[in-house]
Amino acid sequence: MESRAKALGHPLHPILIVFPLGLLAASVLFDGAYLVSDTREFTIVSFWAIVGGLLGGIVAAVPGWIDWFAIPAGTRARRVGLVHGLGNVGVLLLFALSWLLRRNEPGYVPDTLALLVSGAGFLLAGLTGWLGGELVDRLGVGVDEHANLNAPNSLSGRPASDTQSVVGSVRKW
Repeated sequence: MESRAKALGHPLHPILIVFPLGLLAASVLFDGAYLVSDTREFTIVSFWAIVGGLLGGIVAAVPGWIDWFAIPAGTRARRVGLVHGLGNVGVLLLFALSWLLRRNEPGYVPDTLALLVSGAGFLLAGLTGWLGGELVDRLGVGVDEHANLNAPNSLSGRPASDTQSVVGSVRKW
C-alpha cells in the first residue's frame, strides 16, 4: 500500500519520526547523565529535547494519520496501525506530563515521577517503533505497490514498475 502523504516521491511519516524519536530518547539519556554526574546543564538540555520531541511528534503524526486512513478496513495492517498511532499519542502524553512536572523547577530538574514518566514513554516508544517497523517491513504499508530492486529513482517521474532503467550493465540512479 503506497503512502498518501509524500514529498519528492517518499513517504513523509518515516522521514519525520526520526526527529521526535531521537529527541525524546536523547532527553532520557540526558536525564541519566544528570543522575550520574549531578550536572544541572543536562536537565536543561533534556527539558528542551522534550519540547522539540513533542513538537516534532505532532508534526509527524499528521502524515501518519493520513496514511492510516488509507489502509483498508478489516486488515491486520489497520489494527496494527491503530495501536501504533494510539501508542504514539501515549508516548507524547507521557513526555508532555514529564515536561509539565519539571517546567517550574529551578534548572528544570526532574523529580522521581518526571523521570519515571519519561522512562515509561521511552519504553512505549520502543514498542510503537517496532509496530511501525512491522507496518512497513512486514505489511508493506507506505511502500510503493511496484517497488523492486531495480526501480527508477523516485525523482525520475517514472513509476517504480518501469524496468527500463538498465542501460547495458550500468544502472541509472
